[in-house]
Amino acid sequence: MSDIHSVVTGTPHIPALLLVGRDETGLDRTSQAYRAIRRQIIDLTLPPGSSFTETSLAQQWRTSKTPVREALARLRRDGLVTALPRAGYVVSPITLQDTDDLCALRSLLSGEAAGAAARLGVAAPALERLEVLSKVPFALAAGEVEQEESLQAGIEFEGIIANFSGNSRLGKAIVDVLDELERVLRMAALIDPGIASPPGELEAIFEQLRAGDADGAQDAMRTRCERVRRDVLQVLAKSTSVSRAHIELPAPSLPPA
Repeated sequence: MSDIHSVVTGTPHIPALLLVGRDETGLDRTSQAYRAIRRQIIDLTLPPGSSFTETSLAQQWRTSKTPVREALARLRRDGLVTALPRAGYVVSPITLQDTDDLCALRSLLSGEAAGAAARLGVAAPALERLEVLSKVPFALAAGEVEQEESLQAGIEFEGIIANFSGNSRLGKAIVDVLDELERVLRMAALIDPGIASPPGELEAIFEQLRAGDADGAQDAMRTRCERVRRDVLQVLAKSTSVSRAHIELPAPSLPPA
């Protein structure tokens, strides 16, 4: 069965979720450690706020501390972990502000990519795969698939479009955003298991891509992204960590000069 790995040629940018279980023999030890630790952060095996050390991870992955240390340096640049003085590392929290910023960036980038892909044209095998993926929300609503499959379908759908934008840097930026967003979506699903893409949303984007309507594809993708933004922020706001947070007084305004 075709998937993103078979319908995107050249040097594709693949979301982390779609690399799970893929062959890693061509990767060096630092890249393997980076992918493994990053995956644990994204799928919430290492939840926000959890702490760990280089030694604990090296023992877990049965490797030396050097590749783990180098992988963690990359994860610090990604903003996924923070170093604690003489105390190891902590997984970065998920905040409402950062989530809002991430979703806004996704809307801009993915909307542009969808418009560009429609304008340039998407290869027939990729269009066929997009059509299959666009049906998954209907299957979820009918109880025929689980939420995990729906999450994967949505990320693959957007990843394929990113790779057909004609701009490799844009494609990479979108995949990086999707990887960060996956962590947020998983957190939101734990709070509200009912959150999901409504039937017809992906299909609307697919139809515009098939028609080669750049403006329509861009608008349909942005509509999806903004819907996710609203839903996720609303769900995260229900978290007890938010509802029990101390409300700080606003900074006093300065008198006019």
